[in-house]
Amino acid sequence: MPDPEHIVPWDSDEWDGYVAGHPASTLYHTSQWCRIVAEIGGYIPHCWVTRENGRITGLLPALEVRSRLTGNRLVSLPFSDVCYPLANDAATAQSLVRAALNLRNDRRLAFFELRGAPALPGVEDGSHETGLHEESVPERMDFQAKRHFYGYVVPLSTDTESVRMTFRKKSIRQTISKSLKLGVTIRRGDDAHDLKTFYHLYALNRKRHGIPPQPYRLFTTIFATLRDEPEARLYIAEHEGQSIAALVVIRYNGVACAKYEGVNENCRHLLPVNPMIWQSIQDACVAGDHTYDFGRTAGDNRGLNEFKNRWGTRRIELPYFFYPAGEGLSVVKSNSLKYRLFTAAFQRMPLGLSIRVGERIFRHFG
Repeated sequence: MPDPEHIVPWDSDEWDGYVAGHPASTLYHTSQWCRIVAEIGGYIPHCWVTRENGRITGLLPALEVRSRLTGNRLVSLPFSDVCYPLANDAATAQSLVRAALNLRNDRRLAFFELRGAPALPGVEDGSHETGLHEESVPERMDFQAKRHFYGYVVPLSTDTESVRMTFRKKSIRQTISKSLKLGVTIRRGDDAHDLKTFYHLYALNRKRHGIPPQPYRLFTTIFATLRDEPEARLYIAEHEGQSIAALVVIRYNGVACAKYEGVNENCRHLLPVNPMIWQSIQDACVAGDHTYDFGRTAGDNRGLNEFKNRWGTRRIELPYFFYPAGEGLSVVKSNSLKYRLFTAAFQRMPLGLSIRVGERIFRHFG
């Protein structure tokens, strides 16, 4: 088998064609997403393809994070829920992972973080998990698996009422109705003012949880770039003329992913998040999407896991693999001392300062 070829995805005419045709591909495998993260984070792209008779048979996107604060490492892919190798067979997947390990050794990086096991073509099952995930590949290569995250997905159909009936009656269906009766309305955001409104709510959310917000330019780039396939959508929840919650959903290849959220904590009693999510689910159904993805959730976040479980979701394990064995920043548990000290410091910051600090340090935590 020829060695994998090192390429830049957004300079390739073939990359996105292979991604779109692979049954286990995600938004995070596209050249557009890889370029956004690389350029906003200032990361070095290291991406590979394998070929047979000139045609791509597998690919792996990865970015090199160089940081005096958090160390130098190779990640597939920073700020992405998953980003495993896509390949036609296990041998191809192994050759792609080996290329990444060789680069990690050559550049003396601390570790390689692989967010998910390699995926091979498999039998269609109506979800974004289509394809076989070869967890044995990284484990045979002495990676250490960390099972810290879960995903929650809702199967969709064009019959929105049948989808709605899978939600818990009291905690979801009735709260959607209650919120709408209280006067909450949902609309699609469509201009720069709406994006700034979202960002303010998003930054408030991050500050409340003690997490540095990603920079505003990330979101302007997302909406300037992801217009078709993938497509970014913005939802705004309003009450009596005030924007009280916002949600960014990114659609790709039949999957609508709820990616970023913000909410005014003083308006929680109006329950704006539920009808906002419901509107985005209805729109995904109408658009013909087959899956709604609530995004990754840390296993130790009991409240958020329970909230997502109430939407008729199926829980999926999202293993991350590390070589050499260790624990990266992405899987630090929320009850650890360093996590609690870090988040407590951010929670005490004024909002404007937390945004400025976030702009300077966010790239170190990819």
